[in-house]
Amino acid sequence: MRWFFLLLLALGPALPACAGDVTASEPNDISVTIYRDPGRNGGNLELGSLGGFAVVTETRTIVIPAGRSRIRFVGVVDGIIPESAIVTGLPSGIIEKNRDAALLSPSALMRAARGKKIVLNRTNRETGKTQQVAAEIVSASEDGVMVRTESGIEALRCSGSPETFSYGLDAEGLVAQPTLSVQTRSAKPLTATITLTYIAEGFDWSANYTATLNPDGKTADIGGWITLANGNSVSLRNARTQIVAGGLNREYVAKFVNNQPQVIARCWPMQRTSDVPLKPDRPYSLANPYLPQDMFGYGGSYEDKASGIVVTAQRRQENVMYAASPVSVMPAPPPPPEQLGDLKLYTVPQRTTVAAMQMKHTRLIDQHAVPIEFYYAAELQGMDWRPEYQVQGMRMIRTHNDKANQLGLPLPAGAMLFEQDQFGRTMVVGEPSLMDTAEDEKIELPLGASSDLTIKRRTLRRDAKSQDAEATISNAGSSDLLLELKVPLQGAQKLSSADHPFEKRDGQPLFVLKIPAGAKVTLRFTTAEQ
Repeated sequence: MRWFFLLLLALGPALPACAGDVTASEPNDISVTIYRDPGRNGGNLELGSLGGFAVVTETRTIVIPAGRSRIRFVGVVDGIIPESAIVTGLPSGIIEKNRDAALLSPSALMRAARGKKIVLNRTNRETGKTQQVAAEIVSASEDGVMVRTESGIEALRCSGSPETFSYGLDAEGLVAQPTLSVQTRSAKPLTATITLTYIAEGFDWSANYTATLNPDGKTADIGGWITLANGNSVSLRNARTQIVAGGLNREYVAKFVNNQPQVIARCWPMQRTSDVPLKPDRPYSLANPYLPQDMFGYGGSYEDKASGIVVTAQRRQENVMYAASPVSVMPAPPPPPEQLGDLKLYTVPQRTTVAAMQMKHTRLIDQHAVPIEFYYAAELQGMDWRPEYQVQGMRMIRTHNDKANQLGLPLPAGAMLFEQDQFGRTMVVGEPSLMDTAEDEKIELPLGASSDLTIKRRTLRRDAKSQDAEATISNAGSSDLLLELKVPLQGAQKLSSADHPFEKRDGQPLFVLKIPAGAKVTLRFTTAEQ
């Protein structure tokens, strides 16, 4: 017996004094700040490839025993970057951090059961009754599952009869939800409220705008929506939510990828009707390949010859890929954005749930009677080797992002839907994209190519140093229009003369022309090398 106590004394210093695992409570409070994908300035979001990230802050309660213990934070976002986790409120700080990535799944459970006993429920071929057979999993991979029974080693589900199995063990080492664990040490038992802050990937946000032209044709009502996207499997419920706009420089972060193969217990029956060979002496055919109700998913008609009834159908539009995004409507416009360095921080006024694998819309702005100006824009080269060519004018809308024009707030990049009422129906006028726009900046958005305005350029004379050109501008519309015609110049070129006045904008010559309805205007100019 003496040697036993001596062995305990020898091993004692090597064994850490650990009180065991303790689990923190569910989050009492959650705050999330979502940063946009740095490489995306506008454009649509796709849940499967979100390039943004979020800073998540959770407040939890924990009962800490005396000694060394491991605290488990169950339900953190699965896109968490473990090294970014900061835990405050622990009496002695953190000794170690771990991201428990072995999530519970059929494949993970099968791999964990290798070398352990399971119970097979299989049908006896002779009696047709279900019997239970003890077995041991020998191997489990994407190629199949091998088990050892009293009869020897065999492949699971290859007996040709119905076969299921059950485990006789718990999911040791596996977790049902993403979990972060930290080790700490406390001199005495206590209850603490701690704060967990971490960065998680798989988030993004974008802005979308709607602009409705008012009957006066000179103002528009502009509304803005923020789309919050969470591509993770964990929801952030009733969270205080913020978004950050601006170009954020972020270095690539190496991610741990669990490349464990999927375990598939497969053998047969796996055949389909198309796999069965056609024998000349035993032909087969499909029975009732189309039914009347099937036709309602497609355009066309179906005739029941027995009853003489013809059933017609309209094409039914279905969206099987994505469910409708929930919309969170704000009772009032949000507060103005705060300055975060050179970035802008927007706060969603009410708490919201950023649900797993979901996009959510919340109101950003709601501005009425914003003054706007319609005009047309086009470009003609000053010196061109082509003798003659034709371009269409682009219909444009312009306003200024300031208080005088009912705006005056930073506008995040996003798509805009411009609409106009026509005889009681709402019609789409254009779908331009708005870039990140700071306060007091000019907003110019293209609405699309005009079918009324055409511009034909013709070279009249050309030599090594200069070129004379003529532009014929035609307005086929029923109202006058304003055209801003830019003539880009390269290198040492200059616009030496023109029969219409021009100005310089952004360093390039620009003609501002009023084209009467149903009329043509001719413009002549000379471009020369300096």
